[in-house]
Amino acid sequence: MKTDTTLRLTRAQYRSFAEQTKQAGCALSLSTFRALGNCWGIFDPRAKLVCLDVSADELKFTEGCGIQLSISVDAGRLRGNQRPEIDWSALEDHEIYPFIVAHEIGHRVDNFCYWDAARIADQQVRRRCESVIRSINEVLADRYAWSQIRPGEPVPLCELGKSLQEEVAGDIELMDKYMPRVRRQPRALPSGRYLHIPEKMLMSDVHVSFIGTGVSAAAIESARRPRTYRRDSRSRVF
Repeated sequence: MKTDTTLRLTRAQYRSFAEQTKQAGCALSLSTFRALGNCWGIFDPRAKLVCLDVSADELKFTEGCGIQLSISVDAGRLRGNQRPEIDWSALEDHEIYPFIVAHEIGHRVDNFCYWDAARIADQQVRRRCESVIRSINEVLADRYAWSQIRPGEPVPLCELGKSLQEEVAGDIELMDKYMPRVRRQPRALPSGRYLHIPEKMLMSDVHVSFIGTGVSAAAIESARRPRTYRRDSRSRVF
């Protein structure tokens, strides 16, 4: 079924998606479409604070990359979004959230690395790779997501995608030659509803409710306690 309604993430969905993203080595947090810069999901490779176990009274932390997911999705707006290859209007309502999550996981497991372009000696090739890497990574993430949502089905091309098929194939071939993707499954995070939770998920009661009733009240209080950072003004001799 396809509608133009606003889809809202359920707690059961969050918990399922959190386990899915952990298999890709990512901790899942929630946000809003506007806070994400008008995106429904974002893969963030930068290290963020992650709580090892939010059911424990004393919080212990690690750092890791993560995926942020919008708490709601305007289905009509998403289907009308212009993509570089795949026609998102083919998605049914029940496929939208799984597709978004799989898309962000695709950025984690099957994308070109921006930094690799800096090692290309041929300046013309380097400029070409740098100019298309963002759109190509979107193509790859969309393809990965489609393969997870509808395995075995050919991707539905939008009109732009039909016109750029040869160009996209050529760019991927060029980048695979000069800055090949490293395709390996990331180390999975420990599974469990209360394990490896981004600290930001403890900052609001709404987000805590998505995790579950077993979140420690002491852990929440500790996470929300104001922290004082003191500047080290000691003189040093170099």
